Amino acid sequence: MFVLLFFSVATVVWFFIGGAQSSYVISPTEFQFRYIDDTPMGGNTKGRVYTKDDGSVALECELGSAYRWPFCEVAISLSPSVTHGIDLANYHSMIIEAAYKAPAPDQRLRVYLRNFNDAYSITEDPVSMKFNGIEYNPTEEMSEIVLPLNSFQVLSWWISDLDIPLEHAGPDMSNISLIEIATGSAPTVGKHELTIKNIRFEGVMVTEAGLFRSLTFIWLATATVLLAVKYLQSRRVYDLERRRANRLKAINTALKQQSETLSIMATTDALTGLRNRMDIYPELEKALASTDGKNCTALCLDIDHFKKINDTYGHDMGDRLLICTAEVLRESVSTSDVIIRWGGEEFVIFCPNRNLAQASFLAEKIRAAFETTDWPHDAELSCSVGVSSMREGSIAAMIADADDALYRAKQNGRNRVEVFAESFIATV
Repeated sequence: MFVLLFFSVATVVWFFIGGAQSSYVISPTEFQFRYIDDTPMGGNTKGRVYTKDDGSVALECELGSAYRWPFCEVAISLSPSVTHGIDLANYHSMIIEAAYKAPAPDQRLRVYLRNFNDAYSITEDPVSMKFNGIEYNPTEEMSEIVLPLNSFQVLSWWISDLDIPLEHAGPDMSNISLIEIATGSAPTVGKHELTIKNIRFEGVMVTEAGLFRSLTFIWLATATVLLAVKYLQSRRVYDLERRRANRLKAINTALKQQSETLSIMATTDALTGLRNRMDIYPELEKALASTDGKNCTALCLDIDHFKKINDTYGHDMGDRLLICTAEVLRESVSTSDVIIRWGGEEFVIFCPNRNLAQASFLAEKIRAAFETTDWPHDAELSCSVGVSSMREGSIAAMIADADDALYRAKQNGRNRVEVFAESFIATV
């Protein structure tokens, strides 16, 4: 933006100190100067065009009276072909440095800038080239005359004779291939001398309006590009942040899943899918808090002679029996009961909503289910169960009581349920 600001200021300063000025010089060494008069129309004018020692071009003629409108002129061809001239649209003045002597005072000169346009011009017909003309009073002494190009007018007879449409009736300086400087429209018969030292066109490469229009366009284009760049940068940053957020979200989800998996792995028995004894007490306390605490019991269950089964059938069969035991327990309990694999072949069932009688019934139900289940080793399998109820508000004490009752069931021959109640053990 600073570079553009500096460029704009420098361009404006350059323009107003004349940096945009342009000059187009017509010299005899570069362009063809030739003589034309009224003799083709039956006139008797005689003359010539030649170059003087000082480099100026001289037109000398003796206007005769044989033709009604006598004239002589110097014609300057600006290009080898009339179809390819020069564009004077950006020039504002034609400056002629010349001296003119005539047989009478106040004699005028005519200047024609001939323009070729395919819309109305024909190569074989010189008259079809548009006459952008002006007539002015020259001086006898060598001096510069400035002719504003916007003062040139199209000759009315040319418009009428060629039936030029309205859109092409105005001045046109876009393709000037011929310049003609001739005696005036009402010249005096006699000797006429015109010496041309210099012809040039002055203009600007760019107009003031065009300059400021261009600068405005550059500023708008630059602002548009900057906004586009900023937008793309913002989109890129937004996309990066969004991808980063998505990655963080995915990582957080993965970590959460991993945490849940680790939590499940830490609190779940991998073989049976039951809860293990790790951190089970907080969950039991929570379950107990949701009840009145009066009907809370626990069952301790142990598979009878499990070591012998492992020794006989192998540990793989032992694992299959533990999995089947877990299924028997799941089918026997309700949704409020919590089954825990306490270790090895020992299981604990926590019943927060069962009283001692209901828990004892559940224990007997499970023991009977063992007798009727088809086990993978095609042999009978039994279990011993100890049942206890809550006392003194201690879950640990309740489980210890159930374990004591289980020990008593083992001592009393296995495949039985023993209930621990208050200070004695009752046999169910």
